Amino acid sequence: MKDCEQLKSNRMAGEQFAFHEFFAGGGMARLGLGAPWCCTLSNDICEKKASAYRAYFGDSELKVLDVAGLTPNDLPGTPTLVWGSFPCQDLSLAGNGAGLGGERSGTFRPFWKLMRSMIRLGRIPQIVVLENVIGTLTSHNGRDFDPS
Repeated sequence: MKDCEQLKSNRMAGEQFAFHEFFAGGGMARLGLGAPWCCTLSNDICEKKASAYRAYFGDSELKVLDVAGLTPNDLPGTPTLVWGSFPCQDLSLAGNGAGLGGERSGTFRPFWKLMRSMIRLGRIPQIVVLENVIGTLTSHNGRDFDPS
């Protein structure tokens, strides 16, 4: 992939678009996006997955910690795209039915809190993509997304 340093310091319209990849694992979303996308932040909690990521991409933009430990100050700039492939075990048909209250799938909540914080700061991504997992919107008859 083309070096992102120029984009990071001086965004060049039409050449590359910045994105952040959360719950990155081995970087599959990054691989799928390819050029003209430039990953300016990658995050995963799992050191084993991070080692696979590092082997392919290096680690200049990689932060290995729980998404709940990140603040907007940890995220560079205003990305065009934010990609989140949060764990689906508690939501999937094969999972235990805990929904967004589960230990793994519940990581969606701190991720979304981080996105809302960025928006409040005026750092609004143009696109936020969440991995499509069957059961995400219907978990607990939709109550997992009840704003109250």
